[in-house]
Amino acid sequence: MTKPSIKILTLLAALAMLLPLPVMQYVAEESYYALGAYEIFVDEHWWHQSVFGLTWPKTPLYNWLVIGVAQVIGWQHLEIATRIVSVSASWGSAAVVFFMARRFFPMHSNASWLGALIYLSMGEISFWYGWLGYADATFGFFIFSAIASLWVAIEDKQIKWLLISLFLITLAFFTKNISCYVMYFSAALILLWRCNRWQLLINPIYIIPVFISLTMPWIYQQFLLNGGTNSRVAIGDALRNFLGYGLFDYIFHWISYPVLFLARAFPLTLILIWLYVKEHQRYEFDKTLLSLTYILVLCLLPFWLSATGTPRYLIPFYGLLALLLTGLALQLNIKQTSLILKVMLFVILIKIPYSFAILPYIKDWRPERSIVAVVDDIMQHSSGTNLRTLHDVSTGLSIGAYINVRTPHDHYVRWYDGKEKQVYILSEVEDNKLGKLVKYYHIQGQHAYLYWRP
Repeated sequence: MTKPSIKILTLLAALAMLLPLPVMQYVAEESYYALGAYEIFVDEHWWHQSVFGLTWPKTPLYNWLVIGVAQVIGWQHLEIATRIVSVSASWGSAAVVFFMARRFFPMHSNASWLGALIYLSMGEISFWYGWLGYADATFGFFIFSAIASLWVAIEDKQIKWLLISLFLITLAFFTKNISCYVMYFSAALILLWRCNRWQLLINPIYIIPVFISLTMPWIYQQFLLNGGTNSRVAIGDALRNFLGYGLFDYIFHWISYPVLFLARAFPLTLILIWLYVKEHQRYEFDKTLLSLTYILVLCLLPFWLSATGTPRYLIPFYGLLALLLTGLALQLNIKQTSLILKVMLFVILIKIPYSFAILPYIKDWRPERSIVAVVDDIMQHSSGTNLRTLHDVSTGLSIGAYINVRTPHDHYVRWYDGKEKQVYILSEVEDNKLGKLVKYYHIQGQHAYLYWRP
């Protein structure tokens, strides 16, 4: 297939990322990030998040980006704003793949567009976390672009690219948490080894900027964060993936996690494996492909060694995997290349019914799935300005996010303090002490009780 054809497929894959954005209600914890952005904007506590008025020590960069988009398209489209930021980050990661593929495979004129196409057609990116309104796609973009810049800095010994890399990894920290540094320095160790650049570790021109960059988490927590410690939260979240599990949980995770990583990067991963098994296709790993493999394994190791872990943790690694897959795909013959492009075209086309029918049916259209209908009913009882909540699971967060954009900014839904009266209270559990039960809702497998506190 010609370069113009690959370019068209890549652009189609990029546009297909937008398809689910206006169709879906809030999915899972998207509303958590929407609430965080809304409350940062309203209360002007720009350096930390809050949810229902309760301070949560999470870094705010993703929320700032959401605020910027919401200001342009309107706060009534807040769920779309969160997703536009994620899609933009996925496009950014595809652009990094594009430029790194050009660097790694200069003898192949199609390498850049093929690499971007591989990334954008990955199942995890195209069908789920690449467009969902979570911070992970943005977090992954900054980590991947930081590692890519670091690669150029170390291989070419260029300080300007090191400074760009450190700036990007700092943005990754401000997007989510300090786990980005584990991935970043794991990649740095591999690159120093593979490029034989250990002398850079004793060069003050390189080391001083690194140490200055590492002070940013400390500065943030000591001088900018109002209440709580971001690092403590991140470490606590990480430890929960190790503690309280039995041996079989660990063994199952060790076996399943790499399979999950490759499976959710379909279709190309599965096709390359199929070609290896059925057609005895053999792949050569040159220095670049080996380096990519080593970085992926070492970066994955902390997540792999745990007893559990959500697929969201894998998002920062799909850009590196796309480059590795590009190098392998370039070794295929014309017939095999034609096959993978046809399959990727099929994946892009499947995104249309998936976005407009399959996913909405699974998430929104099935009975007792409509969060918006519950919000409409609650608004008939309450003006929204006198609603408080004790419901902090996904549906409760979504209800709060939808109600907030329908009411004045200074009357957003807050956590019930146990003292206020003349308010409606939304609770996750039945509790007659809260007042008179007005309505019970069963939504998406969860419970919601609306009480009136006289």
